Amino acid sequence: MNKKLIIVSFILIAIIAGIIIYFSFLKYDKKAFSEKFKTEEAIETFKIYIPSSTSLVTKEIYLQKDELELKNLEKILEIFLVELPSPLKETKILGIYRDKENIIYLDLSKNFAAPQSMREEYFVIKSLYKTLKENFTWIKDIKILIESKEIETLSGHISIDSSLKEVMEES
Repeated sequence: MNKKLIIVSFILIAIIAGIIIYFSFLKYDKKAFSEKFKTEEAIETFKIYIPSSTSLVTKEIYLQKDELELKNLEKILEIFLVELPSPLKETKILGIYRDKENIIYLDLSKNFAAPQSMREEYFVIKSLYKTLKENFTWIKDIKILIESKEIETLSGHISIDSSLKEVMEES
């Protein structure tokens, strides 16, 4: 009788230990699954338009979405600038500002205003405008500042002193 009681007690303890271990791993797996799902959910697809000699080339990128829209815009702009040809690719972002009317002011280093042909200047401006407008539909207009100053043109060909929207939606 004592042997039966010991065996039954041992089996019950083993079953209870098995249940505890099972549920502790199940909890861990649910947590890992939910965190993986959150990470995948936060990744978003963006399109970058890169200027070539005759047109714009589209490139899709995947980034972890930030809650702050200007942080997302800054990430996209950094990737965009790296894709440009030299010396434009050495451009630094000095600041990004947003006014109450959702006009974006991009303060860029002087490398962005490097000499280039009219065609090259046009495609750089168009690719920048299209990259930002298509990824951030809330943007009403874009203004480019070079070293914190408003400029009339990047390379002397296309007027950007009023707004990029006027220039890009006319062409």
